[in-house]
Amino acid sequence: MFGSISSWWSSTPSASSPTEEKAKYDPTNPAMNPLNPKGLKPCCACPETKSARDACFLQSKTGGDEGECAELVRRHVECMRSLGFQI
Repeated sequence: MFGSISSWWSSTPSASSPTEEKAKYDPTNPAMNPLNPKGLKPCCACPETKSARDACFLQSKTGGDEGECAELVRRHVECMRSLGFQI
């Protein structure tokens, strides 16, 4: 009851309602994201491309700064996007 009244004097917007929070996109929720039927979290998605990318950064003499790992990074980003992650 007082939440709407206090928001008149507050400079910050009021918290979103519970229905708005439920509508927020969750790429790990198979009901919201059919591209990710297993409900994988970003840390566990695309392990092949992730390990190749990480190995490149760790073994690179320049730390991957000079584009040595750019192709591996691109492949990993494509894989993540194919699962519905917004990166």
